[in-house]
Amino acid sequence: MRVVVGVLAVAGLALGVQAPARAAPPDPAKIEAVTEIQDGMWPIKREYAVAPGEVVPAPLGVQSVDSRPVRGLVAQVEAGEGLEFTRRYRNCWYTRGSQGEMAWCSFDAVLAPYRTLAITAPMVAATAEAEPGAGAVLAFRWQSRAWADARGGLREVVDFFAAPGAPVVAGTDGLLTLEPRELPTADIRTNGNHVQVHVVAATPGPSATPTAGGAGTPSPTPSGSPSTTPTATATVTATAAGGSGAAGGSGAGLPVTGPNTAAVGAVLLAAGLLGYLSGRRRRNRFES
Repeated sequence: MRVVVGVLAVAGLALGVQAPARAAPPDPAKIEAVTEIQDGMWPIKREYAVAPGEVVPAPLGVQSVDSRPVRGLVAQVEAGEGLEFTRRYRNCWYTRGSQGEMAWCSFDAVLAPYRTLAITAPMVAATAEAEPGAGAVLAFRWQSRAWADARGGLREVVDFFAAPGAPVVAGTDGLLTLEPRELPTADIRTNGNHVQVHVVAATPGPSATPTAGGAGTPSPTPSGSPSTTPTATATVTATAAGGSGAAGGSGAGLPVTGPNTAAVGAVLLAAGLLGYLSGRRRRNRFES
């Protein structure tokens, strides 16, 4: 009998079979991983189109399906190929998993019965090298902190799920928090979920058209200075010379405009006087 046990033990080591260090109970919390769905297409999840370098705006939600509050939460977020973490928050551990970069984050929040909280802060973005047309997967999973504590704490959990030889690094940026968010319930209740990401070409920004006053902006008029364009000057001159304006004037026809309005008026007045004298001579000649 001892020989058989010894043979089985050696065979187990040769096959790389690892026994768990200690048995851990299942998660006592009843929670579900939820996210957005397409408008009017429940339960089909929304897919996100982002350009290289842009943040994926997907809310990573956790919903209670428990009658008791869940005190303390843990989130696993895994950025697939073509995605990366934009910030490294101080309540998260970062490493590399089987599918890409991975973060495990701990939250002190209390999830009330049948309520929903979500990560909405910028967390994952498409890499600058992501090729337009490529697809990527952003996966996330929720557990209660009690689940992590039963396994030796969050750091032990991260070490277990990290890829062989991958370093585990603590974040140093600001605190990642949860926000209340109404999100739909899925057909199958599970604590793991994912969203599909599509990489698209970056949209070029609006180009400014240069003008005489500078690039993209008209020439400014000094504050308090009247406009001195030719049209404005001509209208003011005609009014000052006694002409009738288009608005409120008693004279018929179009207003007289132009830079030499006074000179033209003087010429017309002289021509009229000569015509009057000539006509008077003609009338005198016929009468005599």
